[in-house]
Amino acid sequence: MNNFFIVIPTFNDWKSLNKLLFSINKNIKGIRGKFRIIVINDNSPEKTKLKIAGLSNIINIKILNLKKNIGSQKAIYVGLKYVEKYNYKSIIAVMDSDGEDDPFKLKKLINLAFQKKNYIFIAYRSKRHEHFFLQFLNRIRLIITFFLTGKYINCGNFSAFSSDKFKKNFFNSNLWFAYSSGILKNCKKIIFIDIEKRNRYYGPSKVKFKFLLDHTIKIVCVFKKEVLIRSFFITSLIIFILKNEDYNVKLIIFFLILNIFSYIYYKINNLNFNCLNLIKNIKNIKGN
Repeated sequence: MNNFFIVIPTFNDWKSLNKLLFSINKNIKGIRGKFRIIVINDNSPEKTKLKIAGLSNIINIKILNLKKNIGSQKAIYVGLKYVEKYNYKSIIAVMDSDGEDDPFKLKKLINLAFQKKNYIFIAYRSKRHEHFFLQFLNRIRLIITFFLTGKYINCGNFSAFSSDKFKKNFFNSNLWFAYSSGILKNCKKIIFIDIEKRNRYYGPSKVKFKFLLDHTIKIVCVFKKEVLIRSFFITSLIIFILKNEDYNVKLIIFFLILNIFSYIYYKINNLNFNCLNLIKNIKNIKGN
């Protein structure tokens, strides 16, 4: 019997999660196997409100209640470490709880991961529906991170892969910092699938300028070696072309501060403990 896990971080999105679970249950129909949902409750102040009536294609739903709010990226890492404890040969999918990751495309990602177990399949944001200004800020982020890392990271958490990829590619601080960036850093066999980013089921997007700035910093930290090398060559090239002493000194100082900051930030926030200790309790919503 095939095993499937769907890892979903959430923070005060119970209404959206209910709708998502209903859509997942509908769209996995016809896939032979046991589906388990692992919800990571990122210390939501709102009380858990999940409805399980009618979720006949999902055999088990567990909520990992965290002791403190750690952000969606770290919450995903906790969820994956928990899934690893099952020690099942399985296909694992990761998606957000707000509806922006299209549940109608989940079946496609799962089937691809089942057919090609050596690859990780990640949704590439072919189209986005955020406010124009937010899309503009995100485009700036993409350009900056590409300039610094050489990677155009236009993808989120929506992905699927075989559990065979776990130990070799997943569990280090890169995934703890930023899930999609960690995958790009750790894994060579990646296939991007064009999937439109949908609107949230309810309420405005939670992605704000602060989130984009924080996410950019984490990406730089994940690719800190690449940033160091690229900043050296970029600085050298600009110095050679411009020959402006005042400008060149400022450029050197900027890249020096950037690299020192990313190194210190990485060391301070490095994963040096058992992240499962962040789980306050586990609530079994459905099944055993």
